[in-house]
Amino acid sequence: MIKNKKSFLTIALLSLIMLMSIVSGCGSTTASNDKSTDNSLAKIKEKGTLVVGMNADFAPYEFHAMVDGKDTIAGFDADVAREIAKDMGVKLEIKELSFDALMTTLQSKQVDVLISGLSATKERRKSVDFTDSYYHSPNVVLTTKEKLSQFNTFDDLKGKKIGVQLSSLQDHLMSKLLPDGNFSRIDSMSTLMLSLSQGQIDAIVTAEDTCKMAIASNPDLVIAKDIKIDDSSLDSPGVAVALPKDSPALKEQMNKTIKRLKDSGEFAKFVDKACALAASQQKK
Repeated sequence: MIKNKKSFLTIALLSLIMLMSIVSGCGSTTASNDKSTDNSLAKIKEKGTLVVGMNADFAPYEFHAMVDGKDTIAGFDADVAREIAKDMGVKLEIKELSFDALMTTLQSKQVDVLISGLSATKERRKSVDFTDSYYHSPNVVLTTKEKLSQFNTFDDLKGKKIGVQLSSLQDHLMSKLLPDGNFSRIDSMSTLMLSLSQGQIDAIVTAEDTCKMAIASNPDLVIAKDIKIDDSSLDSPGVAVALPKDSPALKEQMNKTIKRLKDSGEFAKFVDKACALAASQQKK
């Protein structure tokens, strides 16, 4: 009887070990298959072109400028796009889009990636994936010198007409921070700046670098430095390249380029060049 019990226990133990091996093996196979069946990078290399969605109205990230007598999409995002395409060994095609159409265009596979000053927020990460971040600029309040005295604390934004770019990070952020705010949501950053200059809105909430570009061309504008915008709720590491989910090969390739640009100091040079070019263009 004791012998039979020992035999039973031995068989049961061996069966359990075999089952665990099978389960473990299946898991490894699945992971291997997921990686081996990802053709996100191969498809781009096969067609020979990287199609990048971009809203070229957000200096110094991406903007139109006259370079050597030609209308060119400039900015450090455009430089990053060119470097990514170069490292892939393919041509670059920039598809200009309105800012609020960027995410849906990527999800419908009309573009391969988005490089357009997009912050990798928690909300956006629900629908798309992002590379490592390559830039961060704090959000600030831009107003006119005439109205600056009206903006001393965050509460001073209440009751004011605040401009934000439609569907932008600032649009979502300010809607959370100021649920009852009076917002003017406009797709074009250029139109927002014009609205501020003409007194149609009281202030704009946007990236600090964009504000500096605007001030360079219009000395009547100023940053309300006493107001701090808390963007911690966005849970974002910074600006990154957006790409479709489940594209590990494509993500790995682009992360290599981003790391190279940051480690070499080349990206910092892109930022300096873009800021200088944007300022010179706006003074014309």
